Parts: sequence; structure tokens; C-alpha cells
Amino acid sequence: MAQKFGVDTGGTFTDVVVREGDGSVRVHKLLSTPDDPGRAIVDGVSELRRAGEVEVVHGTTVATNALLERRGARTALVTTAGFEDLLSLGRQNRPDLYALEVRKPRPVIAPEDCFGVAERISVTGDVRQPIHSPALAELAAAVRAGGYEAVAVVLLHAWVNPAHEHAVRDALRSALPGVFVCASSDITREFREYERASTAAVNAYVGPVMSRYLHKLEDCLQVASLEIFESSGALGSVERVASFPVHTALSGPAGGVVGALECARSLGYEKIITFDMGGTSSDVSLCDGSLTMSEQPAIGQAPLLVPMLDIHTVGAGGGSIAARDLGGALEVGPMSAGASPGPACYGRGGHVATVTDAHAVLGRLLPDRFLGGQMSLDVSAATSAVKTLADELELELGACARGILRVADAAMIRAIKVISLERGHDPRDFSLLSFGGAGGLHACRLAEALGMSRVIIPRYPGLLSAYGMLHAARERHLARTIMKVWEPGDEGVRAVLAAALAELVTQAEDELGATELAYSLELGLRYVGQSFALRVGIDWSPGDATPALPLAMFEEKHRRLYGWVVEGRAIELETIRLVASLDDSVPGTVVPDPVEPDLSEVGLDGALGERVLFGSAAGDVDAFVYERAELPEGCTLRGPCLITEYSGTTVVEPGWGLRVQRGHLVLEQGGEHGRG
Repeated sequence: MAQKFGVDTGGTFTDVVVREGDGSVRVHKLLSTPDDPGRAIVDGVSELRRAGEVEVVHGTTVATNALLERRGARTALVTTAGFEDLLSLGRQNRPDLYALEVRKPRPVIAPEDCFGVAERISVTGDVRQPIHSPALAELAAAVRAGGYEAVAVVLLHAWVNPAHEHAVRDALRSALPGVFVCASSDITREFREYERASTAAVNAYVGPVMSRYLHKLEDCLQVASLEIFESSGALGSVERVASFPVHTALSGPAGGVVGALECARSLGYEKIITFDMGGTSSDVSLCDGSLTMSEQPAIGQAPLLVPMLDIHTVGAGGGSIAARDLGGALEVGPMSAGASPGPACYGRGGHVATVTDAHAVLGRLLPDRFLGGQMSLDVSAATSAVKTLADELELELGACARGILRVADAAMIRAIKVISLERGHDPRDFSLLSFGGAGGLHACRLAEALGMSRVIIPRYPGLLSAYGMLHAARERHLARTIMKVWEPGDEGVRAVLAAALAELVTQAEDELGATELAYSLELGLRYVGQSFALRVGIDWSPGDATPALPLAMFEEKHRRLYGWVVEGRAIELETIRLVASLDDSVPGTVVPDPVEPDLSEVGLDGALGERVLFGSAAGDVDAFVYERAELPEGCTLRGPCLITEYSGTTVVEPGWGLRVQRGHLVLEQGGEHGRG
């Protein structure tokens, strides 16, 4: 029987989940190998691999790290003559509203690496100035002389007519074999010149790095199929991702969101806020019945016009370093101890205090139960690191450790408010689905601060991103800017919409190699004169008539977000977004696992461990420790208690109750269940 692996490479651990042919699941965590991320992947797959066919779905951070750490290829940008400063000019947005001296982020391609080519296409797609062959030959010679490994081609208005971009792309590929060349119109057909240029520049910048990595990994793994998990939650082939690596900018975190929604649906919940706390950062996302796509995605302040799940990241993870800032206050992150040396309690040479060390000092992590007992924590090293910081801050050891957790909590609470309250959603209407190796240590505290009454801890919480990759859909997210004003009785807009949808359907069928596809359609609508559109989803399939513009739905959403609408004002159809899926279900949904065997006959006494004293928001508390694997289906507990397992630790704070449902832990505030 075939094995299917989900592999997620994180900053501290590489997570491996394998689904066997009979539906059973095995998991494995091992320290990441930042110098060569593929080495840990090959080792992890080898340890769980059996004879027979093997399929691997991989979530990668290679492109993201290359961008953030500026380790990409030497890249050139080709623009319409006169627009060479496009990346440097960017937008007028101020990254820090109150900074007296604004420092704009450095673009991935420097001004001296930008070249202009004489050509012009109008906003209507008409050719105003054709490209001449001598100009292309001169351009190729300049790129060759500069020793560039990659080139991004971004010409004016290529989103409406890509002919000139394709001419430049083909000429450069022919004249410069071995150089990575990409055209913006091959990545996206959306407007906004700066964002389109940024997307193509990032794609070219990380292209050679990603291509080498993927082909080397493919050779080393020697499996039947290797697919890459994209930021949209879809699968991409090695060839596709090697050509368009920008689609993996949030590959790993996206897997966690997909897995979280699958878990919630198996329990009957669809309104969740996901909270993924790993070693270097925390990622949060909101799902109001379905996966939510970001409307203005960006990585490292570089805007990207590619489909990405709406995930907000803050530099607060288990390995985040706590320190005294210039003003004498305690700060946590964004610097992280990473996988090497890691937190001081890992015993690998770390000596600065981290969030994980604070948990160890407060007794919230059991030194002999970490990673299921496979790794022992050095509490004395953690105590020494936190004590050094406490002395700098003139605090007691316990007060310093609690302060580290409170500061980390504050950063994560702010992140959750960004994707909920700031977008018109009340977090009290949602369940907090917490995962990641450190998520269960903070979940109750965060939920309580936000007024949320339910927390869900899924099976394999420290490996949910890898687990979610096993549920990835084979789908394509396609977009096309229309830019047509709708007037009552105007059939012209509907004709343009119908033609664009027909083109996108054909593209989806070609890319997925199938004609029986399920579709989900969103229309970007805005009042004439507005800068940004609101996305409104409607039901549609290729056999239906051309959809009417959902104006009432647009106005309802506009009122909810902004508090006002304008009666009778003209509305513009900006961009259409079509999701095509091979699955018959709605794109983005996943199928729940088979229900695990009922373990209700297992006695709870077998799960009782020693009593421990650990630090909570209410002070030191006395609590039982339970092994999660020994908690039977349907059993209930009340806090305070600790639940330990292979991939994480869950702290059930005082005033919270817990029940085991379908193998997941459901925590509710005010629960007075069972024994504790």
C-alpha cells in the first residue's frame, strides 16, 4: 500500500506525518538542518519509510528564508523605459506612522540592476510603441555583461496585454540559456504596477535558489511523487514551483490552517481562529466557515499578487529571545534562538532566556517528557538564563519568567485582534484552535484575554501543519482584472465578465489536466473612485448564465466593514477570482479522517501521573499530569492540569474544563468536568 507523507520544515523542527495505506497515521519530529533543509527531510522520511510506493507533500520555507535573509540570486529587472525606478518608488504608505525619519525597506533588486526597454502598451491593451529586435539584443548583452542569474520582466499594462512581456522573456531565454527569466504576466494578470513588479522581482530573486533545492531534494528522496504545498493551500508540482516559487511564500503556515479547519469541521465547528505557535514565530488566521484568502498579501514588506491564505505572523515563538530593551523594559522577540543552539533548556549551548525557558522555569514543561521523552530539558540551564535577565531587570526569578510569558501573550493577542476585530469580526464568536509545539502552553491565557470560551487542541498539535498537507486540494487560484463600471441595464460588463470567465476556465482545465472541475467565484467590487475593492463570493459554474453583479451583498459587506454605503453611486467591477478544484467538494474543503476506535473502556486511573507545581496567571498551582495517549474518548477533566504528549504540552488553566472528542481536546472556560 502507498504511503503519503506530509513534511513541514520549520525554523526549529522538521515535522513528518505519514498516512499508511490502511488510514493509520505515524508522526516524527527532528531538529531542522538550516544549512541544508533537505537533509532533515530525507532523514525524517527514511525513518518512517516502508517498502512500496511513497508520495510526499512538502511545505517549504526555502523561498521565504532566501527573501527575508537576502540570500537570493543576483537579479535584474526589465521595465518599460522610463519606469526603471518602479521598485524604489513603491507606494506612499508609511511603514511607521509616527517615525520622523522613515526608512523604506530595501527592494530585492537595486536601482542599478534595473533596465528599461523602449515599448509601450496602453491601458486598453493597444500597442502604442512596438519592440524592435535591436533593443532586445542590446538588453540581452547588458544582462550577460552584468553576470545576472535571474531576470524579472515587468512591462507597463502587461496585465491586459502580455505580448511585449512574452517577447522580452522569450528573447532573453534564447540568448541567455541557464538564466532564470520570468514575466509578471505569467504569474498574475492583475493590475497595480508596483505590486506586480514586486511579485515578479521576488519570484526571480528566489527562483534559482528554489529550483536547485527542489531538484536536489527530488533526486535525494527518490519517491513516486513529490508535490509542494503552496501558500493558497493547493498542491503544485516541482516543475511549477521551480518556475513560480513565489507561490510558496507562506507554504508551511498555510498547512496548519488547512489542518485546523479540517479538525474543527470534524467536531462540528466552522468559525475558528487558528493559533500556530512554533519555535520562531506565531501565525494566526481566521476561518469563518472556509479558508480566508489575504486581500493584500506581503512577505517581509514586499507586496505579492499571488493567492495566499490570510495569515498574520508575529515574532513570538517558543525560541523567541527575551531581553532588556534600550528603555530598560522587558521585550520578547523578534530574534529567535532557532534550532541551533535553541533555547537554553535544550542543552545545545544556548545561554539567553527564551519563552520556552520561561515555561521550563515555571514548571509548565516537564523535563523528562519533552518530545515524548526522546529529548530531556536542562532546567538548570534555563534557570541560569532567566536568572541573568532577571538580575538585569532587578526582578525575582519567577516574576521575570511570568513577565516573559505576559509580554509574549500581548504580542499574540495583538495579532489575533488584527485578523478579527480590525476586520469586523468579534473573537468571542469563534473557537481558538491552537497548535504548534508551544501553542497549548498559551491557548487558555489568550482565549481568556480575548473573551473566547472555547479552545481546541487537535491531535498531533506540534505537527498539524504537516498533517494539513495531507489534505491539500489539487486546485488553481486564477485572477483577471476587468476594470469596468457597471450601470443599471448595461450588458457590456456582463459580456466582458463572460469572456474573462471562459478564458479562466480554459486555463484551469489546461493546468489541472481535467474538465470536470468544481468552481468558486469571487468578484472584486468597489465604488467608482475608491482605491480598493471588496471581494464578494457568488455561486457559479460554467454551465450557468453569466452571473449578475451581487450589488446588495457588496453593500452589506461595505456597511459591515466601514459603517456606510452610498445609494445610487456607480459600482466598478475590478477583478474576478476563480478557484478551480479537482475535488467535487467546495474548493478548499478537506475530508475528515475516519473516527478512531472508542477507548471509553480504558480507565482514567491509568492516565494519572504525578502532581506538579506550575506557574499560572493566578500564581503557583498544584495539578495532576496526564498522558494524552491514555485519555479515553469522551473523558472529562477540569483544570488546573498538564496534558503531555509527543508533539506538545497543553496547560489547562484554573477555571477551564476539558473533554476528549474524536481524539481532539476541547477546552471550555468554566467547565467543571471530571477529575483534576
